[in-house]
Amino acid sequence: MVFHRRRFMDRNVNRYCMCLLLLSVCLIMEASMDVAMVQSLGVNWGTQASHKLPPSTVVQMLKDNNIKKVKLFDSDADTLRALAGSGIEVMVAIPNNLLRAMTDSDQASAWVHKNVATYIFQGGVNIK
Repeated sequence: MVFHRRRFMDRNVNRYCMCLLLLSVCLIMEASMDVAMVQSLGVNWGTQASHKLPPSTVVQMLKDNNIKKVKLFDSDADTLRALAGSGIEVMVAIPNNLLRAMTDSDQASAWVHKNVATYIFQGGVNIK
């Protein structure tokens, strides 16, 4: 009986090890495929900080590091002006405190006009 129990446990351990090995190989393959498909890198840019850098400095740092995309957590006018003409693709988020107001189409339209459309012009901000 002891012999059979041990052989049963050995088979379970072998199955467990084989599953871990297979899972590891799959994860490695997926990670390598993800790296091969990356075409550009983007960053999130929030403006709530204790030591805020001037937006023009941040835009220059993004360009120096070949960052092609940025997500803004608010529609800060200075930040958007600094991004104008940079060629950096911008996504402007609606601040959480305004989400409820965006259910009203008139308020949503006014917000987009003020915070997005104003900066879309030839040589302006590349907002997506």
